[in-house]
Amino acid sequence: MELKVATYNIRAGLSDGYFKKKNYYKAAEVVTEINADVISLNEVGKRIPEQIREHAGFLAEQCGYKYYHFAKAAMFGPYPYGNALLSKYPIDRLSVIPVKKFINILPGIYEPRCILSAQIRLDKPLRVICTHLGLFPDEQQLGISKVTELLKGSSVPTVFMGDMNISGSKPTITTKMGLNMQDACVLRERHLKTYPSARPTKRLDYIFVNDPIEVRDVYVVDAAASDHLPLVAEISI
Repeated sequence: MELKVATYNIRAGLSDGYFKKKNYYKAAEVVTEINADVISLNEVGKRIPEQIREHAGFLAEQCGYKYYHFAKAAMFGPYPYGNALLSKYPIDRLSVIPVKKFINILPGIYEPRCILSAQIRLDKPLRVICTHLGLFPDEQQLGISKVTELLKGSSVPTVFMGDMNISGSKPTITTKMGLNMQDACVLRERHLKTYPSARPTKRLDYIFVNDPIEVRDVYVVDAAASDHLPLVAEISI
């Protein structure tokens, strides 16, 4: 079965180079253009414009996704904030694993994170894990350790994706994880960059797969929204 999966940090609807104002309609345009079967979204939430009651639901409706789930990582005042998964196929076996703030210094820099794990109901099972790792190595290692625990003993084909906040100049995520998962960009020998979107200099966004998933293609979408570019992979399972 062939699928298109994608990961996109939407920057809470704050468009980069778009008068730096919240514009969820612009984010929805990009998600619609990507047209992935399953897409992981980071930085969903914060203050909600009056005309939009719930961010993930709004994006799902605008972009034609019947199935979605929002995973709250933190609250900003009364506003939830976290990750979302949009899917054209039913979503089962949902779990949200908190990666909580674990030190009390640098408020506003360290923040709670979460990991969203789900199984997409297809002819063959597919597990999707999405997250947005912290800015610092200790946060990143904490999140990666939780993903490692999630995948122990599992033989289900899995896609792990999101904004990892780790660039190619640092130790690779696969080295840190010690998992039998492969970077889609490495598999296809593509040196892609996703950040900052106006003039990208590095890749912070990743899609990993395990056997027996085959990566047929991987690319970025040149989108005039957010400070990240979406990363897309076409896979076969």
